[in-house]
Amino acid sequence: MTGSTARIQAIEANKADFDLVIDIRPHAGSTPTVYGAVAVTADRLLSNPSQFIGSNEDVVLVVCDIGLRSAIATDQLRSMGYSAAVSLEGGIESWITAGLPTISPEGLSRDDYARYDRQLKLPDFGIHGQQALAGARVAIVGVGGLGSPVLGYLAAAGVGHLTIIDSDNVELSNLHRQPIYTTSDVGRAKAEAAASYAAALNPMIKITVSTTRIDTTNAADILRGHDVIVTCIDSFETTHAINGAAVLLGVPMVFGSVYRTEGQMAVFDVRSGPCYACVFPGQSTDPGLDCSIVGVLGPVTGVIGSMQATETIKMIIGSSGVSTGLLILYDAEAQSIDRLSLQKVASCATCGDRRASRIRV
Repeated sequence: MTGSTARIQAIEANKADFDLVIDIRPHAGSTPTVYGAVAVTADRLLSNPSQFIGSNEDVVLVVCDIGLRSAIATDQLRSMGYSAAVSLEGGIESWITAGLPTISPEGLSRDDYARYDRQLKLPDFGIHGQQALAGARVAIVGVGGLGSPVLGYLAAAGVGHLTIIDSDNVELSNLHRQPIYTTSDVGRAKAEAAASYAAALNPMIKITVSTTRIDTTNAADILRGHDVIVTCIDSFETTHAINGAAVLLGVPMVFGSVYRTEGQMAVFDVRSGPCYACVFPGQSTDPGLDCSIVGVLGPVTGVIGSMQATETIKMIIGSSGVSTGLLILYDAEAQSIDRLSLQKVASCATCGDRRASRIRV
């Protein structure tokens, strides 16, 4: 034991004989822990220790992430008469670093726990959230400025099957806002280069590549079977084609776009809100909207793409906070975010709902 009699190093703790091991981490039930540990939150433990500890003489090991909360809890237990309580110095992190054995809840491998540790610890995420991601199929249409962060974050989060759809090649002018590519990728098919990046980032997921250009004749066939469609393109015509397929298939579409130093993001889910055509009914071919003409600040695409990835993950894990029916407006110059509430349009040619309004909230 080090520092005081209330602290014990991992190697020493592994050799010791404890009457009880208590893991006070809120996520203790969904991440690896010490063999035999009982998951009890610090509040529950300290409000009624006798409910969990048999007697004041029991030798109890208290475990947390890095040893801070367990040290505080142990000191309080000792002040209440549990004189044999000790805290694991350095927490479960030190235990794992020392290569000591752990036990994991069923459902994920040891590698899964190591790779996804930080998101597994999030409230209401845990094993079920990770398994939901692993079982999901997401189509990313366009792996440019928006698609780069979308792909990176969804691959890293462990979305089980990603379909990368892009018919373009990597150009030198892409690199300032598309950091998944390097100079050596110039001239290479974007979908192929993006797939190589994602596979290197997370070899545990499945990746499908398509270099077919989506239009109204093939969108439904290409996108069928996916749980979420993420549009990361700058073509109104193609976005309308994807939206039509999303409405037909009953699949949510996560939309993003950028213009100079501004960006937009929305989740269009016809099952519970408007479709893209309710909000953007026209099909513009104005070349003045292309970033090759008007320019774009690279980090703005990262902000909007990150928002798209976040909404996609939230939908997959069943979060109640999905931004369906909202248009998020980001202004990099002012560093401001505004939101517009959207409803279906009665005259929409694509989804044909009966209500129409657009209200600032």
